[in-house]
Amino acid sequence: MPKTIKKRAVKKSDNEGSLAESVTDIRKKIKERQRTLAYSFLVCALVIIAAGSIFFYYHANAAKAAEMQYEGYKIISGTTTEPYASPQDRFKAALEKFRSSYAAKNNPTVLLYIANCYHELGNFDEAIKTLKDLTSRYSDSKITSLAYYKLAMIYIKKGDLNSALNTFNTLSSIKDAPLRDMALFESGKVLESMGKTEEAKAKYKELVIKFPKSPLLNTAKARL
Repeated sequence: MPKTIKKRAVKKSDNEGSLAESVTDIRKKIKERQRTLAYSFLVCALVIIAAGSIFFYYHANAAKAAEMQYEGYKIISGTTTEPYASPQDRFKAALEKFRSSYAAKNNPTVLLYIANCYHELGNFDEAIKTLKDLTSRYSDSKITSLAYYKLAMIYIKKGDLNSALNTFNTLSSIKDAPLRDMALFESGKVLESMGKTEEAKAKYKELVIKFPKSPLLNTAKARL
């Protein structure tokens, strides 16, 4: 009988095994990259949605703030058609508008309006608190100079002359700020009322030297 020829198992070469492993690794990497890309896309989408929401919220609040500010301005300027029984009622109504405006969007000009309403209502402490908040938060000299001047004048009304002088001194020391000549002039008047004539003259003299074009120049010279 002829011998049965055994078939030898064909052994895969090392190259074929390596190739199969490489293909498997590539597939895994592709799946991982797909998951990473999907996650990145989701993150980007969430960021875009959040940014859009913030943008809409900001502009919606800005529009509301502007509307409330305008309504408050109309009330204090007397251009609104709504009647008010007294000036007190008028400033109370305006105050609420300005406070709503500032709550919607912080604005130093609105803080000035709020402080003015408190002042007109005789609430000097709240007016002072509001003006101090303004000067601590904002650095625009056009706004802060008005705040310092208003603050000093309220201190004078309260009889706190030393605080008024300190506030005028702060204002007059701010470089390129409006109302510095006014601060010097009012300081002189306060010092005169306190019997400090020589110190008052020094303020008037400073005004004359530093602000030769001031509309207060002739008055300051006369007081000298």
